[in-house]
Amino acid sequence: MTRRDKLVVVALVALLAATSLAAIVGEGSDRSALPAYGGSYVEGVAGVPQYLNPVIAATSVDQDVAQLVFSGLTRYDRGGTIVADLASAFRTDDAGKVWTFDIRPDAFWHDGADVTSDDVLYTVGLLQDRAYVGPYADAFRGVKLERLGWKTVRFTLPDVYGPFADSTTVPLLPAHLLGAVPYAELARQPFNARPIGTGPFRVTEADGRQIVLSRMDDFYRVKPERTRAYLDQVVLRFFRDPSEALAALARGEVDGVGGLTPIDAQRARTLKNVSLYSLPTNDFTALFLNLRPDKAVFRDRAVRQAIATAIDRARILQLAVDGRGTLADEVVPQTSWAYVKDVARYPRSLVDAKALLDAADWKDHDGDGVRDKGGVSLTFTLTTSDEPGRYAAGVQVVEDLRAIGMRVELRAMPLAEAVDTVARQRTFDALLIGISRSGDPDPYEFFHSSRARDPGHNFSGYSTLPIDRSLEAARRTFDQAKRRELYAPVFQQIATEVPVVFLYFSDYLYALNRSVQGIKIAAIDDPTKRLWNIEDWYVRIAPRR
Repeated sequence: MTRRDKLVVVALVALLAATSLAAIVGEGSDRSALPAYGGSYVEGVAGVPQYLNPVIAATSVDQDVAQLVFSGLTRYDRGGTIVADLASAFRTDDAGKVWTFDIRPDAFWHDGADVTSDDVLYTVGLLQDRAYVGPYADAFRGVKLERLGWKTVRFTLPDVYGPFADSTTVPLLPAHLLGAVPYAELARQPFNARPIGTGPFRVTEADGRQIVLSRMDDFYRVKPERTRAYLDQVVLRFFRDPSEALAALARGEVDGVGGLTPIDAQRARTLKNVSLYSLPTNDFTALFLNLRPDKAVFRDRAVRQAIATAIDRARILQLAVDGRGTLADEVVPQTSWAYVKDVARYPRSLVDAKALLDAADWKDHDGDGVRDKGGVSLTFTLTTSDEPGRYAAGVQVVEDLRAIGMRVELRAMPLAEAVDTVARQRTFDALLIGISRSGDPDPYEFFHSSRARDPGHNFSGYSTLPIDRSLEAARRTFDQAKRRELYAPVFQQIATEVPVVFLYFSDYLYALNRSVQGIKIAAIDDPTKRLWNIEDWYVRIAPRR
């Protein structure tokens, strides 16, 4: 798994439930109130820490701490655009192969040391170590990094790579503390228990129950309006799962909990003084149709188009995630700059689906109740995992396709088995899965011919030479408009050929005590990003004058 193609196969989980974005209660703040400094925010998190170091983070708690304690040269802003963070500015040459970054003069480590070029060189060096196999493993492969000055670095890419800017969001580590430590020794450092970073908070206490993070008094990102975060402390308290953390929220022991299931969200709605937030994500759920030569049932495009037409996406969204998300018709949501408006759509219609099959002579020729053609019956197995939401969605797909004359057997299994023995091995007819994506919309991983085998995510096995060329060309330009122009024919062809039926994008659900204000809704590419503007959160209100 790599940062460049940060895609994690997950099950079509009984994902998330809370208010939709349109129904969210404001922005989590009283617009007439002015924030005041002080107070703490306590969040219930599932799991325990292992390495409080973004390069070797092993648990979700590790990653949450990394979001609070560390920062990178760049970050995603609220609109999903990469902007300068520790860097004051960055630029690239006309060819897009050379990227130069200037580090902010007011960027300091928690111990007061300046953030310098050496920190970038050290961190990238760790990620380029052959032993490193983490999420950033492919981010800087073949990239040459130079120190142009105390606070200026230059990356030279082996070739133009459109999504490269996403790689520069990697959190930096302090060279003045770890510079002599090779990757092989990193896991044994005391640093991993009491890290020094550049973020708005630093770790000040840690035990088997919780981690306490205290504010930094001089934090660059909030300047010039102020010098530090409003909150004095952020506390991450450990629980076995979100349900247990939600019980603590009900008792008033914590102020927030994320990653809620539909059942937990229903419970959260009953809690006094609790608001539910729905954060849009790039994570989508889809039905992948196996188009490999040995799967004759999906060989005819009319069959695939009929499947897309028959499936009730709205019903599936409701069953799987209690309606908490948005319907999908492409690999990117409508809010993405890469979204293409003029592609084939398949509004739900059993009449139209049957007409497509009739016109292609897929009829019940042998009278067994199932459509067939040339000795091939429209009979296949739909594989998914056995979580309740996923199973319910699978049942709905089976019923929808049965209504147009197909016979579909639902095969549900534990998530690990579905991923390891079915998805990765491509041993399926149709596969109902969820995909978690990074912020960059590059669809190379799903549609390029080189990704048709594991560890790629071209599950359907569908590819063409024009698609390959367009995807490769899009990676060789950093110009967003040009990339979108190159993606358009790919999305159009995928929509017409239907190797995959996109169902919905899920939301990340977050319950917060109403005393916590300042949260701003933004699309997130992983759960840690729920804390993306934590420096603006507050629990105290300035007295009115």
